[in-house]
Amino acid sequence: MRRLIFAIFISIVSFSPALAGPDGTTTIKESVEAAVKHHPQIKALLHNRDAVSNDLSSALGRFFPSLDLSVNYGLQNYDSRATRIDNKDGDTNTASDSTLTLTQNVFDGMNRYNDYQGSKNRLESAEHRLYDNVENIALDAIRAHIDIVRERKLVALAGENITAHQEVLDSIAERVAGGAGNKADEMQARGRVARAETTLISDMGALRIAEAEYRRVTGLQAGPLQDTGFQMDAIPASMDTIMDKALDNNPKVKAIKADVAATERDKGVVTAAYMPTVNIELSSRYTDDLDGSETYLNDNRAMLALNWNLFNGTSDYYDRQSADDRIKETKATLQDTVEDLSRQVATAWTEYQTAVQSIQKHQEALQYSMESRDMYLMQFNVGQRSLLDVLDSINEVFSNSVLLETAMSNREFSLYRFLTLEGRLINALEVKQAAYDPEAQ
Repeated sequence: MRRLIFAIFISIVSFSPALAGPDGTTTIKESVEAAVKHHPQIKALLHNRDAVSNDLSSALGRFFPSLDLSVNYGLQNYDSRATRIDNKDGDTNTASDSTLTLTQNVFDGMNRYNDYQGSKNRLESAEHRLYDNVENIALDAIRAHIDIVRERKLVALAGENITAHQEVLDSIAERVAGGAGNKADEMQARGRVARAETTLISDMGALRIAEAEYRRVTGLQAGPLQDTGFQMDAIPASMDTIMDKALDNNPKVKAIKADVAATERDKGVVTAAYMPTVNIELSSRYTDDLDGSETYLNDNRAMLALNWNLFNGTSDYYDRQSADDRIKETKATLQDTVEDLSRQVATAWTEYQTAVQSIQKHQEALQYSMESRDMYLMQFNVGQRSLLDVLDSINEVFSNSVLLETAMSNREFSLYRFLTLEGRLINALEVKQAAYDPEAQ
């Protein structure tokens, strides 16, 4: 059983960044590119953006004239005073009626303009929502990447912990075999080795879970991953600095601001219903044998047509009330989003500060525990310390090492989270738009 555990341990840590060379390791940027390239949610938002872009083109088309052709051909039985005078009231003739009409709207109460501007706002919103999801999926990929790097380090630490306990056990077993040791000490050491092996098994399970999450997010098998490292130049100056950048650049906030502008334009569209519409109409009509006539007719016109609805059952009034409520809704959503963003920034800053302060203390604790372990081992060898003191000191070194790695991992992730809240993660990683948007290639 023990050999199996060590075999699994060796197979896992062989993929750790510390053992992998600079070539062939997957960087944070590569993990992010893989995630944003394959994620179905991004593909759905790309299609949504394209659909909204087509809506904008459609809205622009309303500024151009329309050309309509109407053609009617068939049999007509026409009965009128004129046909009865000519005794043709029972005749059935082959008749045709064709009309070509060119219509250009010159005034519609700003309906077309507001519709076009609203479509531009909706396209802007769709683009910001796409970018917001790209940023968050990129952050998920970074979280999965960092988790694997951390879990592999914890597995390595668990292996070192087993080795440290095994060395003590071997020393005790050798003394017992020589008649100079205590059998109870040997049993205690064996129990601690078993506990250390259990910790390794647990850490390997956590690693497998992290690798599965990485595969889900990026679509890749987790091979050798490059350690992110700590970027000193990425340390934020203060929470207020992050807050200002987030409020100015966060794509989710920008998307909802565009939604507010779009709903205001929608109000302009429904308000246009109170105004008349004025069209220039150029038409040419040709008929042959129509309405009992035995000849053709040409009717060419250039007309200025005004249409004005004076009453439609109060529908326009309630449409405008609905538009006002939509504006209030999006403004309330914007306020809620800004408040939630402020909360996220404050939470992220607190977690970052906690991680930074913890790292310093964990480093001190680790250094002291290593020194204590070494002194306890020397004192144990001369009979001045008990085996329990030695085993506890070894376990304390392991515990402090785990806490230090976890705190360092949290600190690194916090820096990437700040960039996401500021809407700068993709640009900071230098990930090109073509990585997730085929049209950008």
